[in-house]
Amino acid sequence: MKLGIIGLPQSGKTTLFNALSGQEMAVGDYSRAEHKAVIKVPDDRVDRLSNLSQSKKMTHAEIEFLETAAFTGKGKNASGDLGSAHDLRLVDALVIVVDYFRADAKPEHDLQVLLDEMILADMMLLENNVDKLERTIQLTGRRERARELELLKSCRAILNEERPISDLDLSEADRKTIRGYAFLTLKPQLVAFNISEDKIPRRREIFEQFDTFKKEGVRDIAVISGKIEMELAQLDDDERAVFLEEMNIEQPAVDRFIQKAYHLLGLISFFTTGPPETRAWTIRKGTSAPKAAGAVHTDFERGFIKAEVASYDDYIVYENLSALKAAAKLHLEGKEYIVCDGDVILFRFNL
Repeated sequence: MKLGIIGLPQSGKTTLFNALSGQEMAVGDYSRAEHKAVIKVPDDRVDRLSNLSQSKKMTHAEIEFLETAAFTGKGKNASGDLGSAHDLRLVDALVIVVDYFRADAKPEHDLQVLLDEMILADMMLLENNVDKLERTIQLTGRRERARELELLKSCRAILNEERPISDLDLSEADRKTIRGYAFLTLKPQLVAFNISEDKIPRRREIFEQFDTFKKEGVRDIAVISGKIEMELAQLDDDERAVFLEEMNIEQPAVDRFIQKAYHLLGLISFFTTGPPETRAWTIRKGTSAPKAAGAVHTDFERGFIKAEVASYDDYIVYENLSALKAAAKLHLEGKEYIVCDGDVILFRFNL
């Protein structure tokens, strides 16, 4: 999974990137810089299962973050030089960093400017493709692409209203039809309100203040102090524990942020565990057992027979397969089974 970090210049997006990755990229007015990092999804279930299985290796789920060049901030009056738009079209979701640490910060205004920029980028993409597809259908008579053209025109119409494509009521089939265009305003968004240290005690209040920005399956919000989290990321474990206690912080906000980003796309984790390795596997919610097996190895999906499944909670209580079987907590599931978050699975397959 890949997420793109965007923001206006000096919004703190590089600071947030450093907090997420533990890197020390220069911060300040470096608006054209781009950075990449692969980050582990914090999940203490992996650690606990690994301890129970005495695993030699432990592997967490991962997210790739791409911090792109800053948007210009010109919104609908921009010249069209959006630079980072091509890279952003390759990500699965967007992290939008909004300044709320300055005394004169205007987070609602800045967020709207960024949305205007994305609307403009999608409009420019559509202007080229609608005409091209229309000519293709006329010249070749390929009427099977008529629905695609209809959808593109609907997208263009809503963008002309200065609204994102995500406002359209699109079916899964329609989304699949236009997926190749990778519209920015159709990507899920996690809006990160970047607060100053003195606002940390008001984090919950600020979260509630911007709660109206949330939209199920489209946009979620986070309130985070990028500067404090960056400082935390650069400490060793002992120093971090002392820092958290002094700041009266229970858990680094960046851990919750990463988990929120992970769930934004409807992703869940199931686990495989044993002496060689305990590992978290990433799948989409609603994935069947054979498809989940395919995440481990394509041969597992092809030769899938059954899956031995225990919930994480039961596994922690009974600690091994023998005890789970004796307590009737290990279930044998077939091809129709839908994997749940936290399932601990042993796949049976035959080739």
